[in-house]
Amino acid sequence: MSENEEVQTAWRRIARWITANAPSTAQALRGPATDEDIAGLRDALGFEVPDVLEALLRANNGSGAKDTTQTLPNGRVVPVRHLDSAIFPFGKVLLGCEEIVEARAQMLDMAQEAEGYWEPHLIPVIWDFERAYYGYALDASGSSGFRVLHYAEVTPRETDPTTSLGELLTSFADGMDRGNWDVQRPRVVNGSLRWHEE
Repeated sequence: MSENEEVQTAWRRIARWITANAPSTAQALRGPATDEDIAGLRDALGFEVPDVLEALLRANNGSGAKDTTQTLPNGRVVPVRHLDSAIFPFGKVLLGCEEIVEARAQMLDMAQEAEGYWEPHLIPVIWDFERAYYGYALDASGSSGFRVLHYAEVTPRETDPTTSLGELLTSFADGMDRGNWDVQRPRVVNGSLRWHEE
């Protein structure tokens, strides 16, 4: 099975589990990315969207369909995530094309202050609900395929044992089916998926 097929199969399993077990959270799943969405992402990246990422985005353009915005007293408009956006363990959301662009730009800005903090070839894909600097980024450097790096506040590091987007998504799908992922367990509360540590 190719990595694209692995990504698509894993995503179908995840979406099927959410739809069957957590219908409120299922409403947070967006539809597929359009040609325009992918083109906008490619333009923002400055290089081709890795095929494994495009395969995922063509299946689902993020988990933020229920997100909104709020206008602050100073007139600034800020995004407000809905709890149903957190579809992965430890409060992680699936970023869509626009969110990838925004998160990557933010990380590149931070890299100007802290050298080595973020590299242009890293693409954030799965990120923290609270917008903290935790998540998973796809390494599009091409020197070693498209590895997935686990990102923490200090520096990205290679995940262990996950080495690809397909493997990471498969591990989440397995965790949903099995009832646990690492120390997190999927629970459904009033139709919404909530991962809890036990």
